Amino acid sequence: MNTNFEYLYRDASNYKQFHFVIVRGVITPQQISDYLIDRLYFIPSQIGLPDLQPEPLTADDHDWHEVECLSQTEQSPTLPITARQLLSAFRKSSLNNWDFTDVITEKWFI
Repeated sequence: MNTNFEYLYRDASNYKQFHFVIVRGVITPQQISDYLIDRLYFIPSQIGLPDLQPEPLTADDHDWHEVECLSQTEQSPTLPITARQLLSAFRKSSLNNWDFTDVITEKWFI
């Protein structure tokens, strides 16, 4: 069994970009919730996933992405990481207080 991890980016004007990845193994919302910002947000590039902000960035853009859904699937993984590795990346980023200086600064803006 694998995990379909769906997430989204929502800018300050409520424009949305959606993305999903499938990782080998099972990970549940309960396993990652304590590692999320306000139990909902994260920064994908800090855990090995693509950020979804459009380029070039505008004043409406920020770092935070939202976990949309975690579900079990029989589909093949789309990434070479496991659920355990993804959970470990969440834990590590949370312990480092989710560094907000690198993502937007690297792409910034109109």
